[in-house]
Amino acid sequence: MYRTISSVFGVFFVSLLISSDAIANTNSSEYQTPTPEFARLVEVQSTPDILMSPDNDWLVQLSTHSLGKTKQAQPQLNLFGIEFNPYNFSRHDIKRYVEIEIKHVISGSVLNINNLPDGEIRDVKWSANSRYLSFVLEQSNSATLWVFDVQSRRLEQVTQSTLNGFLTKTPYQWLPDSTGFVVNVAVNHGKPLLEKPKAEKVKSIALPSRDGLVVTEHFHPIEVQALQPNANTSAEVDVTPDQPEVVQETMSDETNAEENIEPDPIADQFKFFAQGQLIKINLSGLAKPIGQATFLNHFDVSPDSTNLIVNMIDDPITSALPMQNFANVWHVWGMTGHALYELSVNPLVESIDTKPVHLKQKFQWRLDKGATVLWAEPKPDGSENLLVVSAPFRKAPQVFATLDWQLEHINWASDSLALLTEKSLDGKKYRQSIITPRDAQQRRVVFKEFNSQLPENVWHKFIMQTNDLGTEVLKVVGGRYLFVLSQQVEGDIVSQVLERFDAKTNSKSTLWRSQAEFSESLVSLLDDEGMRLLLSKETQLQPTNFFVSDLTFNTLEQLTRNTHPIEGFIGVKKEQLQYLRADGKKLTANLYLPNNYDFTQGSLPVLFWLGDDIYNKKGEFVTSNHKDMVAYVTKGVAILENPSMPSIQNVASSNAFMTDFKSSLKAATDALIAKGVAELGKMSIAGHGRGATLASLALANTDYFSSGILRSGQYNASMATKGYLDSDFAYWQNASIFAGVSAFNSIDKIDVPVLIIHGQADETASVLQAELLYKTLFALNKEARLVLLPNEHHQYQSIEAILHVLWEQEQWLERFVLPKPSEYLLN
Repeated sequence: MYRTISSVFGVFFVSLLISSDAIANTNSSEYQTPTPEFARLVEVQSTPDILMSPDNDWLVQLSTHSLGKTKQAQPQLNLFGIEFNPYNFSRHDIKRYVEIEIKHVISGSVLNINNLPDGEIRDVKWSANSRYLSFVLEQSNSATLWVFDVQSRRLEQVTQSTLNGFLTKTPYQWLPDSTGFVVNVAVNHGKPLLEKPKAEKVKSIALPSRDGLVVTEHFHPIEVQALQPNANTSAEVDVTPDQPEVVQETMSDETNAEENIEPDPIADQFKFFAQGQLIKINLSGLAKPIGQATFLNHFDVSPDSTNLIVNMIDDPITSALPMQNFANVWHVWGMTGHALYELSVNPLVESIDTKPVHLKQKFQWRLDKGATVLWAEPKPDGSENLLVVSAPFRKAPQVFATLDWQLEHINWASDSLALLTEKSLDGKKYRQSIITPRDAQQRRVVFKEFNSQLPENVWHKFIMQTNDLGTEVLKVVGGRYLFVLSQQVEGDIVSQVLERFDAKTNSKSTLWRSQAEFSESLVSLLDDEGMRLLLSKETQLQPTNFFVSDLTFNTLEQLTRNTHPIEGFIGVKKEQLQYLRADGKKLTANLYLPNNYDFTQGSLPVLFWLGDDIYNKKGEFVTSNHKDMVAYVTKGVAILENPSMPSIQNVASSNAFMTDFKSSLKAATDALIAKGVAELGKMSIAGHGRGATLASLALANTDYFSSGILRSGQYNASMATKGYLDSDFAYWQNASIFAGVSAFNSIDKIDVPVLIIHGQADETASVLQAELLYKTLFALNKEARLVLLPNEHHQYQSIEAILHVLWEQEQWLERFVLPKPSEYLLN
């Protein structure tokens, strides 16, 4: 079922954000699209997101992009570190989908959702009884709740009003009894976005810019051959940028003297967007308000669907302090909004240098009880006591357990069994224990202790299920058996293992292990014995598909039949290249070669691609999408993906980092040349984010590369407020190292053409990084092209922007890397 994302602003207009004295050729350009082979990268997802119904009968596949959809990046505002769309009160950091497919696991039948308006789908949830699938449909000026009945095949719009996702990231919850919802409605939606405060002050608040695509380039006269399809657009012009919408607020001395209040427009805007009204809505359509509108920060429905835990921010609210310092209260409410119990009152912390210390924290429902609240109270040594209070909330709280560490999480099952996860006081370790909740103080058995710094690809988790109350709890069979899924790494093999854990004997037995020749993952457990599994499987030649595996009868039934999304990618060769650095350190990279290439044919043009760190799983499907540049292997280019690079966190000085960095690049280059794949003068480098930062360092400090593509990187370390390379520190916190680890230290050594692409709304790496890099290269008479994408963030979201980036990259490769023999080209 395909849903088209609505166009918000229509045609973009062009503006320029760089001063005209630093520009040679400024091209006011419309969005372009690549060749069809590369346009299809927009819709490629090797693994869609999966959502299983609680009864495991229905499999929902969710996809983020689809070719032909008119998705555009949404405007964004930032208040107190929250990035959101001020027109529909929705936060930016939520995954959105444009395709949703509902498939029955046993029969394989697919349900179609008809008559759904254009928009983006997010916050997809099943009701506890597995009959209803709910989601938020986000449009340019609204975010409303919808529900689909899989039994009657009916689609209903639950709310006409826009939900408030500004503070409450997920603005609705199912009642655990599956009879309806509790939603947070944006009471100020539809009002002017920037209301003037009672007292006015000279201060500007700007809405996100809606400027258009900006393309700027500077090439030496002998090299000028514009990438634009219309040559007339390559002329020197002086473009004055359109100004973003601004409301300017001025304060009169007379008003200030009368009220003696220092106005705070930023705080007023926070209140405007934060104000929400809780409403209980039944599936029959009956809606009742819960209490009064408030600055609602959190709400959680009790397992018996009768009460709520709510957290509300309280005045005074000031832009001089971070949000974590604001006064706030925690209550238990009934469904009318009447406060039944005051859990905690936390006053304003008036110093920005003082970390709030709350006497009570981590409020949560016991998910195996109707209405029992648990929380943690810190002890003088930093460890915590756990306390509980139950409905009707008229008795004093009782001690649930005394910890010598700190509470991290509790997975509930029953009065007889739960899983307690604690974190050590120094934050370096976790401990998981099987506890008996009715006697949690005494009856504990340690299940596992592990380091908090485990690699991302090493983990374990317990299988969960929905209980009779409609809440998610541990899957326990026979009162003693639990199921644990873990992912383990041995060399270059990543495998998953399903084990059955006996809580009474503290022993485990293995039920299933993924096959090394496949990339296999457990999606769901389909029975109580752990013998029927829903698996996802892929190979180097076959994309992800889903299978029902019966371990008892050793049968495997294929549920989906997804085909290769990139026809020209079939047969592409992938191997993990292993090589040694000069100091003897073992390094690796993924090497992709065209499908009809062999080493006797000589060298190929090579593209180093630096993206996010990855783990090379044996049997992993060989493909690409719009986020990386691996797909250009089909153009006859050898791709070296993610060659090992040093970490800035593990070096004593900038000189040590740069020595290891250059040595790592040399080792990768030497390995490719020794293999016969590459030769000097025919290698380029590209990267996104941290990869672009590393690529800029490579261009400025080595002579291995003949061109570069830099996407959304940071190139001047002194401008990086936080997160330069893989460091969590700001420049001033690690200046001794950062000062020497910056492309700007050697920017005059860049002597090859550079394509620079950046989102204008990037909060991770400021667009100023790209602008300054281009201006400096221009001042040094270097060849460069700058592309600024309006309203785009660190990861590009809009279909138009993604297609244009693909076009820019394809044109760049044609110009500076290709042509190569026709037998290597994509058919």
